[in-house]
Amino acid sequence: MAASAGIISSRVLPALALAGAVLLSVLLAPGAFAAEAAAPRAGLEFHVGGPRGWRVPDANTSYGWWAMNNRFHVGDRLYFKYAHDSVLVVDRPSFDACNATEPLAAFADGATTVRLDRPGFFCFISGEPGHCEQGQRLVVRVMVHPALAAAPGPAAASAPGTSARPGHGGGRPGASSSGAAAEVAAAAGVAVAAAVAALVGVVLVLP
Repeated sequence: MAASAGIISSRVLPALALAGAVLLSVLLAPGAFAAEAAAPRAGLEFHVGGPRGWRVPDANTSYGWWAMNNRFHVGDRLYFKYAHDSVLVVDRPSFDACNATEPLAAFADGATTVRLDRPGFFCFISGEPGHCEQGQRLVVRVMVHPALAAAPGPAAASAPGTSARPGHGGGRPGASSSGAAAEVAAAAGVAVAAAVAALVGVVLVLP
């Protein structure tokens, strides 16, 4: 009888230990998924104008072409490097008219970084007289990154003629985080059920 109990114990204990380890890893996994979902996306930095920097474009430079060939997402940054010039953030009518009299923001430090902190359009022109008319202006469309997209709802992007300041944008606060939390909770429930079923199956097949 003791020998039989020893054999059963030698089989049951390792199996239970293995099942327990599987259950623990499954229970901890949703927490890791939640942390990953909550972690902000590391934005990219784009150097406007490339190595030539922010300047009046020549025959080999087109800010419109450059903007169309890049994808900008919320959290990315635009880096303007320039000398004896400036960067003005303007609304769309001022952009179209090269109107530098009422900028939403103005920079003249020679190395300006602008964070794209909302979806929509960002418009930039040079503040130097005549530069905008010669093509030194840039408009970029900023999108929400697919990994951080919120549940379907009202569009958060500003219209091309928006006058919203950088750093002030639409969107429903918490929509993305609440949707991610619901998905994590559902995944956790399924994972726990699967782990319990696996544990019961291991016990039942033991002699």
